[in-house]
Amino acid sequence: MLFEHRQASRRKTVQSCALLLSCATLVAFPVGAGPAHGGSGLPPGIEIDFQGQLRLSANGAQEFDGPVTVRWRESLIQADRLSIRDERHVEAEGNVLIVWPGGRIIGSRLHYDLETERGEFEEASGQVLSEFQFRADRVEKIGPDLIRLRSATVTTCTQPTPYWSFAISSATIRVDGYARMWNVRIRAGKLPVIYLPYLVWPVKEGRALGLLLPEIHDSAERGRVFSQALFIPLGRSADLTLEGRYYTRAGLGMGGQFRWKPNNSGDVVTDGFYIDDKIDGVGRYRASHQQTQEFLNGFRMIADVNLVSDPQFYTDFEREFNLISSPTVLTRLEFVRNGRWTSLNVRELRRETLSAELVQSTLPEIEWRGRSRRLGKSPLYLSFESSLASIRQTDELKDFEADYFRADLAPVLSLSWSPTAWLDVTPRVRYRLTHYTQSLGEPGTDGRRPAVDESLTRQLLAYGVDVVGPKFFRIFDTKSHTRYKHTIEAQASYVFEPTFDEARDIILLDSDVDSVNSSGGGDRIAYGVVQRFFKRRPRARVASDSAVSNVVWADTRGQAVPVPSDSERNASGAAVEPVAPEQERPSEPFEIATLELRQQRVLDGEISRADLDGDTIEETTSSSSPIQLVGRYNPGPAASLDVRGSWDILYRRIADASLSAEVRNELARLRLSVFHRAGLGFQDVDPEPEVTSIRRRAGSTQVRL
Repeated sequence: MLFEHRQASRRKTVQSCALLLSCATLVAFPVGAGPAHGGSGLPPGIEIDFQGQLRLSANGAQEFDGPVTVRWRESLIQADRLSIRDERHVEAEGNVLIVWPGGRIIGSRLHYDLETERGEFEEASGQVLSEFQFRADRVEKIGPDLIRLRSATVTTCTQPTPYWSFAISSATIRVDGYARMWNVRIRAGKLPVIYLPYLVWPVKEGRALGLLLPEIHDSAERGRVFSQALFIPLGRSADLTLEGRYYTRAGLGMGGQFRWKPNNSGDVVTDGFYIDDKIDGVGRYRASHQQTQEFLNGFRMIADVNLVSDPQFYTDFEREFNLISSPTVLTRLEFVRNGRWTSLNVRELRRETLSAELVQSTLPEIEWRGRSRRLGKSPLYLSFESSLASIRQTDELKDFEADYFRADLAPVLSLSWSPTAWLDVTPRVRYRLTHYTQSLGEPGTDGRRPAVDESLTRQLLAYGVDVVGPKFFRIFDTKSHTRYKHTIEAQASYVFEPTFDEARDIILLDSDVDSVNSSGGGDRIAYGVVQRFFKRRPRARVASDSAVSNVVWADTRGQAVPVPSDSERNASGAAVEPVAPEQERPSEPFEIATLELRQQRVLDGEISRADLDGDTIEETTSSSSPIQLVGRYNPGPAASLDVRGSWDILYRRIADASLSAEVRNELARLRLSVFHRAGLGFQDVDPEPEVTSIRRRAGSTQVRL
């Protein structure tokens, strides 16, 4: 058929050449005729590649019936059918694509003026620069770098359902400039979040100067709060955010955050806030500096410096729960180096307890740790912890001061043994040697114990065994070919620690070293049941760039806009978006849920006590601890649920419970926490009231106005 068509075309061309030139009513080209250049009724400089037929209409327009590509100046147009009239006016339909430096638009129909570079799309979608994407009922290209949208949705996300998007009635977008949008409905997924009558959004490769979304909330003590921030880019590697915050009762406060990336392996963040508090009549402030830096010799520096004017500042002016609930201000400078087996940490630390006026510091502390490592070909494994620290502690309320040196060494030797596939047994022996150059002396008349220059050495030899098993599991296959695994395993451990008679004479700094064996030695047993749920998921996607063949259409700024090649067309020959084929991706299991029940028991003492009658201090004791429940559910990266609680075995009721849930995406984050404490202490000695509290924590990404 193709051969006959070509032969017929040649005969028609030879026999009717004079008639065609005089009437210009029909010219038929063979399929795949190739490019047409200026000089045949087309403007100079234009190039056209087409497959199909070219006709000259009655009004003089050239009609290309078949896939056609038009190159003009720095723009490219592709369509299933296209006509050019008066050497400038283009009418195209069917899989229409236009690409120019900085953007592309795909639609069903196009009216375009080559000379003015103005045109109109129907039912179109497109992209400006590398991130800004849109879908609209109508798109107008009103200049070389200006676009107008009608009834559109815009986003910078690439998901089929974007994490966030803007639904707008109209917008004007300037390439490498700003998008000015009207009647904006901000959505998180498909859920509307906020409405703005007008919004200006930067459409640039880099960051842009602009206002962030304002915040309005209430403070019980300081009144209603109005906050507005201004984002200022300071080059490619630094930026500054200035914030003004007005409290209806406390007055106006000012703050800011400076971010800087000095090199590829370093980050600096410095921020602060100051307010002349009208309620207290004094100036109040906070400041912080965080910095990380990796060095060529393998060390990594971590600096975290925090300053605050008074203990109540966080409660009065901050909304982050981590800051509000923290009773301490921590300042530290660390140099860390991790090796194949060991890690070295050199730190200077200062911890200030705001409520007690207690200041603790190490100047410096050197810590050397060794991870569990097999000793040769034997079944034995060795791990250890060791540290040297110069410590200083002062407490103005208790008139206490200590300045001493501490050395600690704690090796652990363990044996890994699995007699069967469903049982793991790990016996271990731990030795701890700690030396202090000062200790607590005899109490004075006020009952306080000062620090005295009497050295103290603690030696502890503990041993125990961990047993995991029996273990059961079952694998479930669903209709969607998703595999789930449910495991149930019993856990038990036994630990013996000797009694250290001078444990109460140790000056306490941290629980990892000083509090070991502070409650006395003895035999302890812990046991529980753990259920875990796993789901298989593919690993991170890996795309082969070499598998995608496309021509690069360079713009005036030296950037590249991909232009579809012949291999990137659909069945009709029209251009389609290139898709990189995925490599074979192995799957991996990840834990989506855990449910654990556990309890402890001492063999020669009591760890639980209760005042059951409520009117005397006579206590009922037990050698078993409360029963604890821990549950976690993580269906994916966008949500998590954590449930914890304990059942008091003497009162036979819930002692405490908590539930924390978090939902997050690229636009916002919401965390809700509920805590309940029953208050089961001795009511006439140390009463604990029953407390139920609800905490909400919300955050969002920075959105410029």
